[in-house]
Amino acid sequence: MFKLLNDTIMLFIWIFVTGYLHSVNGDNCRWTHTNTDMMVDCSGKGLTSIPRLNQSVTYLDISRNDIKALTGSSFDSLPEIRFLDISHCQLRDVDKGVFGELYNLQYLNISYNRELGFASLPNITFNLNQTKIESLDLNGINCATGIGTIIKRHHVKNIQMTSLKKLSLASNRLELFEPGVISVLPKTLQTLSLAENKLTSGAYIVEFYFLSSLTILNMSYQLHPPKFPQSILDLCFEKKEKGIISDNFQRNLSYMGFNFNWSMPFPPKLETLYAQSSRLLIKDPKFSVHAPSLKHVFLQDNFLLSLGEPVLAKGNRIESFDISNNFCSHWSKSILNAEHLTLLNFSHNDLSRDLEEDKGGEIFKTFIRLEVLDISFNKISSLPRLLLKNSRNLMYINASNNRMSTWMVDISHMFNLTFLDLSENKLSTLSIHTCKAIQRSINMTIDLSGNALACTCENQQFLNWIQKNKHHFQNIEHYTCNSKDLMFDFKKLDASLNWLQKRCASYLGWYIGCAFAIAVFFSSMIGVLLVKNKWKIRYMIYKSKQRFGLTAQCRHTSTSLQYEYDAFISYSGRELMFVLKEVIPRLEVNKNLKLLIKDRDALPGIPKVDNIMSSLQESRRTVCIVSKKYLESKWRDYELNMAKVEGIKDRGTLDYVILVLLPDVYNGGYPHKIIDLVRKDCYIEYPMESCAYDDFWDRLARMIED
Repeated sequence: MFKLLNDTIMLFIWIFVTGYLHSVNGDNCRWTHTNTDMMVDCSGKGLTSIPRLNQSVTYLDISRNDIKALTGSSFDSLPEIRFLDISHCQLRDVDKGVFGELYNLQYLNISYNRELGFASLPNITFNLNQTKIESLDLNGINCATGIGTIIKRHHVKNIQMTSLKKLSLASNRLELFEPGVISVLPKTLQTLSLAENKLTSGAYIVEFYFLSSLTILNMSYQLHPPKFPQSILDLCFEKKEKGIISDNFQRNLSYMGFNFNWSMPFPPKLETLYAQSSRLLIKDPKFSVHAPSLKHVFLQDNFLLSLGEPVLAKGNRIESFDISNNFCSHWSKSILNAEHLTLLNFSHNDLSRDLEEDKGGEIFKTFIRLEVLDISFNKISSLPRLLLKNSRNLMYINASNNRMSTWMVDISHMFNLTFLDLSENKLSTLSIHTCKAIQRSINMTIDLSGNALACTCENQQFLNWIQKNKHHFQNIEHYTCNSKDLMFDFKKLDASLNWLQKRCASYLGWYIGCAFAIAVFFSSMIGVLLVKNKWKIRYMIYKSKQRFGLTAQCRHTSTSLQYEYDAFISYSGRELMFVLKEVIPRLEVNKNLKLLIKDRDALPGIPKVDNIMSSLQESRRTVCIVSKKYLESKWRDYELNMAKVEGIKDRGTLDYVILVLLPDVYNGGYPHKIIDLVRKDCYIEYPMESCAYDDFWDRLARMIED
């Protein structure tokens, strides 16, 4: 009972005292009382001086007022203050030691009082070692515009013996440190912010090593000019010091431009480094960084053009590394020790060449703990199958906004993979191995939006698989087909698949029905005739379709008297390099013949059959580069036979077709497929001896021109 009565009396006394102080000051501050703290918020109240408050106040926010100066007696009534925010108050004058008598002070924010200048730092920090200061915010105490500023030793010597853990010097036009400034900072410092300044390289960088307790270093957003037009209208005049830069400091500036190999030691306990948007320009660095405790590095939005040499010394424990948007075109396979890396962001660079050529997975060889990988916006055309063979713990892969037409990377061993982003590429389908890997994972999601999928009969199996596994696909309603004339709509996937199935089945059924009817009514002899003349029939069917405008118009139609091309070159994919290195230079460059090369001249978006027939009709000759692989290819077989029919039916002679027989064909005897052309002397053998090459190409050119 006595305790309850005592608490009630104390409550009434506190209410009375609080009401009295409010009536005396008339400041309309917001008061909050807890069991341990009395907090007062006077921000934005238009105060011109420090209000008289209860001595038990521990938290005071008087930011965004109009307090021009602080005198030695400004805080006499606040001996218990622990948190003090006096930012954005247009301060210009601070008496020496005004904060030194606040013995319980732990947090001080005097930021964005632009006219204080570094010249006021000795007064602000005087006797701070007598307080319990742990956090000191000195952001923006210099004008936003002007030449770079310099911190000298006498500016910060008063905080050397404090227990400061956090120091922020952001937005001060800070350009250089006088030698010895970094090393005199408190050894207890854990967080240092130098963001939004004008830092240039100098000898002070090696002094960071002496900050033995530092875990977070923020050097981001350097050399960013103030906003326009505020920078022109700025009437700020900060305090200046008398005197000039010392001779020792001037000498220090003289050797900063030397180019030599060196190792830069970072604080031994540094865990996080922020240096994004700092306009760092690095190309094949000639230095290394020793940071044994570093875990998180943020270097995005800079100019790291090429990282061809190791930068982070062995022994580091990097967990997250972000170099996105750096115009980087080369990445060394040993740039860092990645055994502990879990997040890697490569996006918005130009690393396609290194990634595409890494057939053995050397770049990601040590990335055994990698969980998040972002390689989007890198102009990648394809990725090798074993690129990520050692990254079994991947959970998120972002390969969007590239130029990939196929996804070959093996993901079957990534049992933790939950999201694969392949949006905004050129994919038309996925391989069977990728589909099986996706289907095995219950929680995996894939995004194929922004790709032109092949909604054709040939790709019907993949489309049916999508329909059965819709829960694996994100944004499936936004998927599109590569042929705009199709009635396929992923928003109505079931109905679209039924339509496609009928379309494909009816076409196939028509062929089967015709073949069955012909077999029944015209006996086996008619069937033999059809088989024997199948290419002529297919040619006639195509010509009929062409006559009625049922085929795609690839190019302008050539006449029998004048053709668009001298020769259509038919070859298999294995002979592509032979065509590029031999055929084109020898015939097109040296002989001035106009060749139709399908990989170069075929129009996109046109059915393959239409492209082939158009190529045959527009060329004066068809030259077939015949190898064993050529004879095994169905499409090459189609080109060869259609060329023969074109020569007989349209040109009146088989001389329209010229076979270039490679040694692996004619050494083992002439295959049955080309024996008719061999008998008509419509062939030429490619010599095995280099001395006969010139004569071969001369003969071939004459055969094309005759």
